[in-house]
Amino acid sequence: MKARHILISSLFMALAGGAMAQSSAPATPSSAASNGAPSNDPFVQKRQADADAKAQYKAEKKAAKQEYKQDRAQAKAQLKQERMESTAQRNEALATTPAAPADKTH
Repeated sequence: MKARHILISSLFMALAGGAMAQSSAPATPSSAASNGAPSNDPFVQKRQADADAKAQYKAEKKAAKQEYKQDRAQAKAQLKQERMESTAQRNEALATTPAAPADKTH
């Protein structure tokens, strides 16, 4: 039980120390870049360029997927229409042909 209390208290102290270290950190150029100001750091610039490229790729992929879905839906509707027409033609042809005499030799 005593070890558990020591472990819990040391965990809280570590968390409090980490929170204090984060709050006392000075403003960095990367935090300024997130506010809209461009950074001079090449790593930050590359990270931003990569993020922009990824966002553009995702937008293009989403648009292509939407277009594919529309094309697929149109093709499906066209196939359904062609099947209905084919079935109607077949039924009409069957209705107009005279029935063949049944072979009763079996």
